[in-house]
Parts: sequence; C-alpha cells; structure tokens
Amino acid sequence: MKRFWRDLGIRAQGDPAALTRLPSEIVEAVEAIWQRSLALAAQTAQNDQNAARERLEHIRIENDVRAQSFEMRERAYETAARERERALADSRDHLLSTLRMLESDRATLKAREVRIADLEAQVADYRRQLALVITRAVAKCRTLIERKPRAASRSKLKRPAGRRVAARKDRRPPKSKRRAKR
Repeated sequence: MKRFWRDLGIRAQGDPAALTRLPSEIVEAVEAIWQRSLALAAQTAQNDQNAARERLEHIRIENDVRAQSFEMRERAYETAARERERALADSRDHLLSTLRMLESDRATLKAREVRIADLEAQVADYRRQLALVITRAVAKCRTLIERKPRAASRSKLKRPAGRRVAARKDRRPPKSKRRAKR
C-alpha cells in the first residue's frame, strides 16, 4: 500500500491523465477506502467534538457548582460578619450601660460612705454628749446620795417612825392620777 500511495503521488505530479489509466477496480477500491477514511475521520472528529463538548459541559457544570458554593459561602460569611457586628455592637452597648451603672453605683457608694462618715461622727458626738450627761447624772446622784444619808439621819432623829410612813403616803399621788400617768 505504501508503494501504491507513493507511486500515486508520482503519477499525480506527472500527468493528471495517468490517474485515469488506472484500472477501474483499483480506482473504486481506492475511492471506497478514501470515502471510508473520510467517514472514519468525520466520525472520529464528531466523537472528539462530542467528548470535548461533554468535557466542556462537565467543566461548565463544575464551575457553576463552584460559583454557587462560593456564593453560598460568601453569603454565609457576610451573614456571620453582620451577626458578629450586631453582637459586637450589642456588647458595646451593654458594656457602656454597665459602665454607666457602675459609675452611678460608685457615686451612690461614695455618697453613702460620706453619709456613713457623717452618721459615725454624729454617733461619736452623741456618745460624748451621753457620756457627759451620764457623768453629770452620776455626779448629781453621788451628791444626792451623799446629802441624803445626812438628811435621813437628821430626819430619823426628828420624826417618829409612824410619822415617816404617813409622810410617804402623803407624798404619793392619788391612785387616779397614777393610772393617768401610765
């Protein structure tokens, strides 16, 4: 066959009419082979084209799936970012309100501490005053006690026993006045 095709090329270069001098069976066989080769080449090209189209369609589908996946991830990231920003803003607001409450509580605590210090100073003053009153009362009671035995010893000598009881009863207010005092 190689020799035939080589010789065919030489004949075609030389005289075109030389091709017509070939026997018709050979020409028909060559033409059938040629047609078959063209059909096989067209079929192979069609198969390659179909395979290329299928591969291209497969790549396009993969790219669409990837694009959708990327879009979904991007939306999820954006949603998560918005949620984080909202949570951060809420946390900031909460922190600011907590700080305001803390400052208010500090001010209240400071005012209470000042009030406690004032009250403690008042209590100390009252204690001093009470100690002074108690000291004066004790001193007065002592002076009264010191005076009473002298006066009692004088009165014992001057008054009879029966009279002393009567004198005490006279000093008491009547029962009706005692009830009213209660």
